[in-house]
Amino acid sequence: MEYLFILGRNIELSIAEIFSYLKKEGIQIQFYSKKDNVLFVETDKKIDSVKAINQLGGVLAIGKVLYSGNFSEILEKIKKNPIYFENKTRFSYSILNFSNEISTDDIRFEIENKFRSEKLKASYKSAKGEIKMQEGNSLVGSPSNLNSIDIIYFLFKNKKNYFGIIEEVYNPKEIEKRDMKKPVRREALAISPRLAKILINLSQIKEKETLLDPFCGIGVILQEALLQEINVLGIDINENAIGHAKKNINWLEKNYSIKANYKLINENSKTVKIFQVDGIATEPSLGMLLKKIPERRQAILMIKRFENLIVDVLNNIKKYVRKNGKIVFTAPLIKIFKGKISCNINEICRRTRLNLDKGEIDFPLREFRQDQIIGREIFVLVKEED
Repeated sequence: MEYLFILGRNIELSIAEIFSYLKKEGIQIQFYSKKDNVLFVETDKKIDSVKAINQLGGVLAIGKVLYSGNFSEILEKIKKNPIYFENKTRFSYSILNFSNEISTDDIRFEIENKFRSEKLKASYKSAKGEIKMQEGNSLVGSPSNLNSIDIIYFLFKNKKNYFGIIEEVYNPKEIEKRDMKKPVRREALAISPRLAKILINLSQIKEKETLLDPFCGIGVILQEALLQEINVLGIDINENAIGHAKKNINWLEKNYSIKANYKLINENSKTVKIFQVDGIATEPSLGMLLKKIPERRQAILMIKRFENLIVDVLNNIKKYVRKNGKIVFTAPLIKIFKGKISCNINEICRRTRLNLDKGEIDFPLREFRQDQIIGREIFVLVKEED
């Protein structure tokens, strides 16, 4: 099976999420290749694109390969084989070309001949809307642009040329609705649903297993996990936050089909006693809100406070995590006048006796916007001993 993922604004984080998601789903990657903000993968099993686009936070579109070969073989296969699988006879289409071997004009000429022979009326629209990437550059992939076109084909060049069709496109309106219409929002403090999905997937927690968020706040991570049929346990020291999380989850249950269970606890995660969980995904407090770039001394003090907090919490709750369970958390990445200050993960690992996840991805992964003073580093630790 061969698929193409159009990635979100943070390419490395999106790739890490895809690798973790496929592993969680029991799908093995046999080969992969990246070009710009596109990831091509060969897998041993079929990917459910509808499920994947709803559960992935860092992917804009998913396509599958229809045909492969050299230049002439691709054109011949388009001529002789099906490329349109819908019922409408009038529609718009576009082509995303990530191959330097076949021109868009050549493919478009063959596709339009095919449509005419099948008495289909198709109008060509450009799909080259841009998305601003984390590093500041812009690449193809604007969700609004992709969603405005009925059929999108793609070309990708690696070992050979691949011609395929985009099966699913991320719909930002649905996640915006979930974020904006819930009863309680904390725009300045709460994690986004998109990033919540990414953290959940990095934890590789499966349906019917239990996820712990020891800094649950208003419950954004909990809500996204419940939608994936993952049971959740949320803890927060702030009584108001727990009340707000309960309101948001009650709203979620009324508006969506929820098949998982939840429990909320108003206690200190440094001392709380709980039942066993399968893993952790959380965003602790990243420190005070800053309106201007801090001095180096202030930034270091904020980092030390964070390190002490996360060490105390992990040392308490790690005993409730099953063996080989993953612990995913964000940490502050603070901009100073010369560079950025981040926490010492080696010291955190030493003090907690937890280990950095050793997989295809090197952690930490950085998540920030150019104008942010406090961004994030994302870590995945593994509990290797009981």
